[in-house]
Amino acid sequence: MLRIRNINQEAHDKHIAYVSHLSHISSFILGKTVIKKEKNERDIFDMAGSGFASTVRLAKSSPDMWTPIFKQNKENVIETLEEYIQNLTKFKELMQRDDFETIHAEMINTNHIKDILNGIN
Repeated sequence: MLRIRNINQEAHDKHIAYVSHLSHISSFILGKTVIKKEKNERDIFDMAGSGFASTVRLAKSSPDMWTPIFKQNKENVIETLEEYIQNLTKFKELMQRDDFETIHAEMINTNHIKDILNGIN
């Protein structure tokens, strides 16, 4: 399904930082974290399931391509990362407080993303 949308460059760069650049950064950093923590590559191979594989799929992207993209959209990427880090910090704090009821509620609310993305594939 082809979707064409006309927006100005500033809006494009801001939105794409959220829906594209952050996904790539998250994938690269997750891959880095696992490689650093799991010294035995065989453990990664044996234990990783399809969820992990699909989550780090973007980490296989070209650093030669993505570094200039991040540089060009630096301000929006930093803003996006700040919000992402705040959400990760909040999740960690909920875990530390054993507030799994709130975690569950937030995951239910976030499940709405499947409705938003339903028409993509």
